[in-house]
Formats: sequence, structure tokens, C-alpha cells
Amino acid sequence: MKKRIAFALAMMMILTSLAACGGKKDDGGVSSSGAGSSSAGASSSEVDGTVSTPEAPDASVQPETPTDEQNPSSSAEQNGAAQETVKPDSKPQQPAKPQQPSKPQQPSKPQQKPETKPEPKPEVPEAKNPSVADVAAAVEGALSVQMSFVELTADDLSTVYGLSASAVEDFQCKMPMMNVQATEYFVAKAADGQVETVKAAALKRQADLDATWKQYLPEQYELVKNYKLAVNGNYVLFVVGENAQAAVDAFNNLTK
Repeated sequence: MKKRIAFALAMMMILTSLAACGGKKDDGGVSSSGAGSSSAGASSSEVDGTVSTPEAPDASVQPETPTDEQNPSSSAEQNGAAQETVKPDSKPQQPAKPQQPSKPQQPSKPQQKPETKPEPKPEVPEAKNPSVADVAAAVEGALSVQMSFVELTADDLSTVYGLSASAVEDFQCKMPMMNVQATEYFVAKAADGQVETVKAAALKRQADLDATWKQYLPEQYELVKNYKLAVNGNYVLFVVGENAQAAVDAFNNLTK
């Protein structure tokens, strides 16, 4: 493009020079005819016999090609044309979004078997272990009788109840001093494996009382018939009296 512009400028300068040369020739002819009217001018022209012609410019000498700095307008036009050609025809395609990897399926949890909880065992209450003296005192207090009692010894126990002292760990037996009362009680803690032996001895004592009071004082005989016999563990109670049931309740509270 620059070469074309330079070539066009060079041709314009050459044509301008040729036009100037033609003008000078016309001027020379006019001056020469005017001089023909005068003798002096004619003679001078005839003597010389030649007409000076201007030198044509050397074709080899070409005019300098203007640079971009000398012709800023052409450079700006070229830049503008170049910028116009740079415009893209269409918008650039956006890159496709990368596909997100699918989440891995979580393995299904195995079904948990229902836990079989052990059935709670019923709590076994601790066995009470009160002293025989405490139990006997509670029984006597429950009878609520105003009388004097005689306490049996181990020898008396064998005589009255037919029970060996080795069959019990501890015992307390009381009967009235007066033979007009049938009220008595026997509290014992049997030795291991001797509970039935102690019970049998208590039933033997009841049978003896029944035979004694059957024909003597019917009121006391009623007490003998309504005797009470209770067993809690190794503890045994035999009681005859008006408040025999209250005595059993007191016995259970301490031994059951």
C-alpha cells in the first residue's frame, strides 16, 4: 500500500514538471513573435538561430517516498483500516463447562438386628438378719399382756418342747408364771436344715397345751386353739395369746 501511494506521488510530480515546461515554451514563442515587429529583436533571434529549451528532469532521480512520520494521515488511515480488519466476525465460542463427576453411590447400610435386651431380673431383697432378742421383744410388745413371764433355758427347751439346743442357733421362749394363763411365745433361729425340726417341736407343744386346757378354763382353751405359727427363712415363731395376730405382724416386719 505504501509503495502505491509513493508511486502515485512520483507520477504527480513528473506531470507537474512537464506542464511547467510546456508553459515556458508558449511564453518563448510569444516573445519571439513580438520581437519580429522590431528589427533588433528579429536580428538577435535570427543570429542565434536556436531556442533554449529547459532541461527535462532526470528520470532516474525519483522523488523520495514519504515515510510514515512525514505522512501521519496515511499512517492513521492504515491503522484504522488495520483495526477495522482485526474485528472478529463473530464472538468467540465459550469453552464448554467440564462435566462434574457424578457422586459415588454410598453403600447401603446393613440392616441392624434389633438388640435383644436381657430381661431385668427381679431384685432379690437382702435377707434380714435381726437378732432373736430384737424379734422376741417386738413379739412381746405386740401381745400387750400385763403378766409376769418365765424364760426357758436350753434344758427347759428340751423338757418342754422336746427340742435339742443343737437344732437352733439362738432362741427365746417365755411362758406365764401363773398356771391360769395359756399365753406364751417361742422365737427361734433354726440351724441350717433344722427349720422343719423346730416347726415340729412347736406343733408338739401346741398339742400338749390343747390337751391341758381342753378341760380347764374354756376361755384359755380358745386361745390355745387359735395359736399362730410363722416361718421366715430360718426364723420360727409359735405364739398363743389374745393378740397372736399382732405378734405375727411384728415378727414379719423384722424377719420377712
